[in-house]
Amino acid sequence: MKKTFREYHQYSENEFKKLWNECIFVFDTNTLLNMYRYRRDTVDKYFEVLSELKIKNKLWIPNQVGFEFYENRITVISNYEKSYDAILDILKTTKDSIDKDYKNHPFLDWEELKGNIDKGLESVIKDISKKKQSHPKLLDKDDILEKINNLFNSCVGECFDDKKLIEIKKDGEIRYSKKIPPGFKDAKKDDDKKYGDLILWKQIIEKAKVTKKPIIFISGDVKEDWWLEKDGKRIMPLPQLKKEIYDEAEVDFHIYTADRFLEYYQQEYPKQSIDKIFIDEVRKIRELEEKKMTRARKELSEYELHRRNLFVHGRFEENRHLYMEIEMQLNELIHLCMEHKYFDELRHLFHRYSRFIERLHIKERDEEFHDEINYYLKKIKHLLLKTIEIEKNNDYFHQSLSIINKIDKVLRFRD
Repeated sequence: MKKTFREYHQYSENEFKKLWNECIFVFDTNTLLNMYRYRRDTVDKYFEVLSELKIKNKLWIPNQVGFEFYENRITVISNYEKSYDAILDILKTTKDSIDKDYKNHPFLDWEELKGNIDKGLESVIKDISKKKQSHPKLLDKDDILEKINNLFNSCVGECFDDKKLIEIKKDGEIRYSKKIPPGFKDAKKDDDKKYGDLILWKQIIEKAKVTKKPIIFISGDVKEDWWLEKDGKRIMPLPQLKKEIYDEAEVDFHIYTADRFLEYYQQEYPKQSIDKIFIDEVRKIRELEEKKMTRARKELSEYELHRRNLFVHGRFEENRHLYMEIEMQLNELIHLCMEHKYFDELRHLFHRYSRFIERLHIKERDEEFHDEINYYLKKIKHLLLKTIEIEKNNDYFHQSLSIINKIDKVLRFRD
């Protein structure tokens, strides 16, 4: 069983040791960009570890990682430079808000309180301004970039040609529709970004095929298209990923966050002294970035839902007169087929549909409501198509065709 379903099993202690001794360590984009977020002494210690890996010929990044690093590097640097002004603006806005809302508080000596606030903030503002001035001007002289370039010189994979990239993107459409990892959580991104993880993954597999060495991937990506999770705890890489790389290259695969990697590196190579303070900072930055990414995905999901509901609401308003006309014509149609064998079924559908029409003014037209009412329209259309094949009444026939035509107009933008 274990041999057949090896991707579902955690590695034993001996298997982990073998994995570490034989593997290539592959670093993700976020682990490189985080170098701009660490204190300088933490960066230096991290580079010591990476330099040792390079000496052991165990260091590598896919071409996609290098591309994404250069694409995002300036934004990360700029955001940190802007953060000082953002903090100062928050302090000023808060101070102005207190001044505006509470200066006439009946039980506070406002002048004394204002003086204490100004005095306290003065030293804080001076300290932040001083730190801003001393912050490295990395857009002018970037020593971190220089170190990364020297470190990964000859340790970067080749770029796929255009033909290969087109094949991967076509494959990605199928994989994402079936929720095959990795990358399907990026399906809503722009076309030039949605396949980044999949391209990276394919480059890792190609590297594994050539070297026949297992892969340990160091990544801060928290999406569930990389990790198998239970109750919020990451257990191991998704079994689908472990199976795919083994099927393709016959090697094992594992993932670590950067802090866990440093912890295990310390255990496996005790000569490399990594102070706990460095690992704690790497963990802290990783957790902060995770929260940012989680919040950004949540905001994107909420935005997409809001935009979709606005679209549905707008189209609903456009078709309001058609919904009302369909109800009126159905009511007339029922009186034309009282002797018809489908009379009871049609009357039932009419009453169900009418209940939705009654709720048009009292219920927000979200997508769920819209889907429900269209579900009954489809059933009505299906029934009418059955009845006009056998109904000889011309008035019934023409009235039914008119209703079907209106239903098609309503459904067209959905189907």
